[in-house]
Amino acid sequence: MINYLIKFEDLSLSTIRLFTYDEGNKNQVRKFNLIDVKEGLLPGNNLYIMLPSALFGFKATKNDIGLKNDILKANIFSESEDGLISNISDLKFFFQPSLNLASWINYSTYNSIAEHFNDFDGDVHVYPEHFLLPEGINSIYIAEHSFICSFEDLTGFSGSNDLLEDYLQILVSDGLDLKTLQVLGESEPVLLNKFKDLNFNKIQLSDIHINFINSLKFSNVNFFKRKLSFQYVKQKLKFNFFEFWAFNISALIFLIAPLVISYNLNSSVNTYKQSTEKIFEQLNPNFKRLVNARAQIDDLTRNIPKQNNISKQDLSVLKYLDAFRDDSIQKIVINLKEQEINIHLEGLPLFKLNLLKQILKSEDLHFIESDLIEKDDGFFGNLLVQYET
Repeated sequence: MINYLIKFEDLSLSTIRLFTYDEGNKNQVRKFNLIDVKEGLLPGNNLYIMLPSALFGFKATKNDIGLKNDILKANIFSESEDGLISNISDLKFFFQPSLNLASWINYSTYNSIAEHFNDFDGDVHVYPEHFLLPEGINSIYIAEHSFICSFEDLTGFSGSNDLLEDYLQILVSDGLDLKTLQVLGESEPVLLNKFKDLNFNKIQLSDIHINFINSLKFSNVNFFKRKLSFQYVKQKLKFNFFEFWAFNISALIFLIAPLVISYNLNSSVNTYKQSTEKIFEQLNPNFKRLVNARAQIDDLTRNIPKQNNISKQDLSVLKYLDAFRDDSIQKIVINLKEQEINIHLEGLPLFKLNLLKQILKSEDLHFIESDLIEKDDGFFGNLLVQYET
């Protein structure tokens, strides 16, 4: 695992020093501008972005009454309005409960960095630069051209060495005893000739970085919140060309399918409604609007006279007549309402007449032969058959 640490050379955030620490803590330092720095980052590793503390405002607070979100933000800003140099609406606000620390930074400045590294395929951490220094003490790290100052309550500041002497004078005027300020650096600064009471401790910057990376104090603190993006998802999934397009097509189908199903359902409902309305218009020319189809059907059919139902007996008789086929039977008229069957005969022989009666013998039938005439060994006329259900 590689740990990258970014330090900005000035407040414009345009020039960067990139520190690289591998598993053996071997150090490599390279210089980049902001646009090109991602070329020096290998995916799947840790990235620590240390923003100049001078870009932040800080206030130590425990928030004992449990204020939330915008209420806490408004309360902190009202207490710190004398030190604000930007409109509140232009500031991004942070509160770290584990540190009892509120902080804020210009929104556009923060976003320019957060968005630039949002798609980096690795863990990204953003902190104020003075978080590098030892916690719980007042300390200042003095480099060749700049300094970082951190206090016991985790507030801090950073700036150019041209401002350091004036900054120390301000600390003295604010009541800070410089004897409590631990001075750190890779070499003893010339400025100490003017502040003989300052306690100097030599330390390598790489050691400060490694101590910070291994520290548990800030393991649950991060000023960076990643925004989900298409490019980041693509990098994390590590798709090849074909897998990438297959994923896109699948996602597109997944998104479109509910819309297509919804469209088809709405189309079916509309078709059904139109067909129903057409039926109602045919049944009732005065039909205006479909409100409750079931109730409206009941209303239309309320006065329709009930019809006799076809009984099992009707069906049984029809079955027998269908099985008996003869050229002498010219026509069969069935009156289900009167439960009568009128069979028109043209020369039906006597034995076939008896056979017909024998076939229908199993049913409860009544034969009326009064309209039959026997002629030339055959029967002519109408044979009336009555049955009961």
